[in-house]
Amino acid sequence: MSKINQYDIEQLKNVNEKRVWDILADYLDQDDSVCTCSICILDIAAIVLNSIPPHYQTYEESLDEARKKVSDELIIEKIKLAVERVKRYPHHL
Repeated sequence: MSKINQYDIEQLKNVNEKRVWDILADYLDQDDSVCTCSICILDIAAIVLNSIPPHYQTYEESLDEARKKVSDELIIEKIKLAVERVKRYPHHL
């Protein structure tokens, strides 16, 4: 057995995933014009996450370091761009 197999990859977390999801949830509470089907919501989240750098952590710690690299304001701007893109080119039927 490889030495690496004793570890669990699930312990690595991209903390920006939760940050994007939480900020997106707040954004959607304020904008009723966005389709909230699962395809559109996941497309928006994927577009935003692909447009910002990941920030992996191995344990629960402060998000200060992640916020230094990617501000909440930048995430909101990326959400707005992603929402417009998904509205223009939705993947749902």
